[in-house]
Amino acid sequence: MTDTDIIMTKQQIKEEIHNAVMFIADNCDGAESQDGVGFNGSDTKFGNRAAEMEPEEWSDAMCWEAYQMLAKYGTQLAKDGLNYSDLPVPERVGGDGRDDARQASYERKTLKVVDDEFVLKFKYEAGLIRRVKKLKGQWKQNSKTWTFPIHEDVGGELRNLAFDYGFVVTEEAQEALDRFKDVEVEERPEGLRSLSLRDESFILDFDYDADLVYAVKTLTGRKWDSKEKVWVVPKVACDQVMMLARTWGFEHDKNVFLEALRMSDEARLREEASSAETSKLKIEGLGAIHPKTGEKLELRPFQVAGVAYAIDVKKCFIADEMGLGKTVQSLAAVHMEKAFPLLVVCPATLKSNWEREVRMWLPEKTVHVVDNKVGVKNSDVVIINYDILDKQQEELMKVGFQALVFDESHYAKNSTAKRTKALKKIAKAIPENGMVLALTGTPVLNRPVELVSQLEILGRIEDFGGSWNFRKRYCDAKHDGFGWNFGGASNTSELNNMLRQTCYVRRQKEDVLKELPTKARYTIETQLSRVSAKEYKAVENDTIVWLAEEGRHSSMADALAKLMVLKRIAGEGKVEAACEWIDTFLDSTDRKLVVFAHHRSVVNALAEKYGGLRVSGSDTMKARQASIDLFQNDPNSRVIVLNTKAGGVGITLTAASDVLFVEQGWTPAEHDQAEDRCHRIGQDAESVSAFYLLAEQTIDDDIYELIAKKRLVVDAVTDGEAEVTESVMNELIGKLVKRAND
Repeated sequence: MTDTDIIMTKQQIKEEIHNAVMFIADNCDGAESQDGVGFNGSDTKFGNRAAEMEPEEWSDAMCWEAYQMLAKYGTQLAKDGLNYSDLPVPERVGGDGRDDARQASYERKTLKVVDDEFVLKFKYEAGLIRRVKKLKGQWKQNSKTWTFPIHEDVGGELRNLAFDYGFVVTEEAQEALDRFKDVEVEERPEGLRSLSLRDESFILDFDYDADLVYAVKTLTGRKWDSKEKVWVVPKVACDQVMMLARTWGFEHDKNVFLEALRMSDEARLREEASSAETSKLKIEGLGAIHPKTGEKLELRPFQVAGVAYAIDVKKCFIADEMGLGKTVQSLAAVHMEKAFPLLVVCPATLKSNWEREVRMWLPEKTVHVVDNKVGVKNSDVVIINYDILDKQQEELMKVGFQALVFDESHYAKNSTAKRTKALKKIAKAIPENGMVLALTGTPVLNRPVELVSQLEILGRIEDFGGSWNFRKRYCDAKHDGFGWNFGGASNTSELNNMLRQTCYVRRQKEDVLKELPTKARYTIETQLSRVSAKEYKAVENDTIVWLAEEGRHSSMADALAKLMVLKRIAGEGKVEAACEWIDTFLDSTDRKLVVFAHHRSVVNALAEKYGGLRVSGSDTMKARQASIDLFQNDPNSRVIVLNTKAGGVGITLTAASDVLFVEQGWTPAEHDQAEDRCHRIGQDAESVSAFYLLAEQTIDDDIYELIAKKRLVVDAVTDGEAEVTESVMNELIGKLVKRAND
């Protein structure tokens, strides 16, 4: 081994140990006692000096001294995922590492003039830091220097400070200081406590007081700035800060008080807006006609209120309960802000639904869907799924998006996942005045730690004092001797209030139900499983050929048999997507769900997965009633699966107000009757939400469109079922034949 190798090995060891020392120093709050935060009293000076120095400036004695010192701080190091036993062991040498650090600190005190400013460079020393902070200079992190204007307000004090602490003063700096030798210097009284504002955060500056430090640690989102040695508190805690300032006698000017009042009013108004049901906002320029049904499209009052909130906050959650129109609210907000191009990130099963919504509400905008075969293209709206986000990240970063919407935002709850890391980088590139919106119907208080990465993507984590403070305050942080556990929940009421005051709008069905129609219908676009999609395409091609050559001359029964094969393949191919949707529903609410399907294979698969409650043609009347009674009366029985024919009439399922159709019938009446199993006398809710799961590039879309149009025709409600079925089938056959000719 060469001498160079030995030196490099030592340097690497110093860097490893220096990083560990830096972590403890960054969490040090200035306490001179053992309080579990930063260095103990006996280590404070040495630890901070060592952290401020560069690793290459450490002597071997300092490295050994630092290594020994870190043995006391194993628990704190574990916060950063670092085990003390994993640190490299430096060579044991003689000498006093603490004296070395002190001497290095002294030798590095310099005062010079650069670009018409005084520049101070020195290593950490508590008393010196307090003196420098009184001058209200500017800390430059990159150069690790303090800068001050060449002015009599600071010149006299700097002159005294340089003399008291033995600064090496350049000739140019000395000449500048001598200009202020006759300036009288007012000493700041010891124990002065000041409150100021910086970047809409409160700055608490005070000499160490154990009781006061304890009080500051109760403030929501507080964070210790280890460089400037001050406490930083986000504006959302303005009421708490002003109460503490009055109690502990902090000095502040009138502007701070007035700004705190403004912040307090703003927080209360935003909290009210987070659950608002109406707004005076006028939304213009959205699409007005449903492209398939011809229905007039308008945002409901509570949706307008959600749009107004998003426009005001710009980077926030739209967390309305499922079925309340989060998609259209996000599109309307982006539209009103003219924040295009827009990137939409969503689960793969929702891409088609997003494309449909964009074309419906923003017909003048171009839209492009990214997949494994088609890469990123310039468009007003670009839609991509989470699974391929990291692969397309580089190309996406080139587009210059002005807005980002990430749907089902819980997909980004894992901070270590590739998609989450990619999403953070993309979000960071959105301009400050752009929009970043997270859509989710999942309650926030189940596992608060899952919010950390989502808040980071939104750029809102600092409102809560950073990720570590968030975890410690709201995730019931516990250390088991091996590492930290953040799987719990704590201070949940405060968290909810904080979210609503900063970046979270949520309305529940029960709160805005009066704004909904008697029945609200929603479509969910999805994709068939890979195997089913391949089988469906082959059968569809055969069916189209048959219809074109023989179908027009065959019986309706023959045509129905062909179409039913397609429906069966589509139904079985949607089971996986249906399970994903049902899982999301159950996680997002405590309500129950009624599921309708047609084919036995689909009914059985879903019933077996979700508790076994079912109503089908093969069940005995006793078994059917047992399932119904259990669903109606047992709070833990949340899903029942029914065959549309067997369970669509004659039963009551008022324990639920949400219905999912995995497969469709042929008539509006068939669907209406099934929906009415929930919406009937005894239903506490004022509305039933019916969700229709439609498979992309299948006859699902065609059938839904035809049935919706029939529902709009007044005569359709009085037509016999057979007549309507025949009418729908004839039009469907016509569509397939036309598709073959095209």
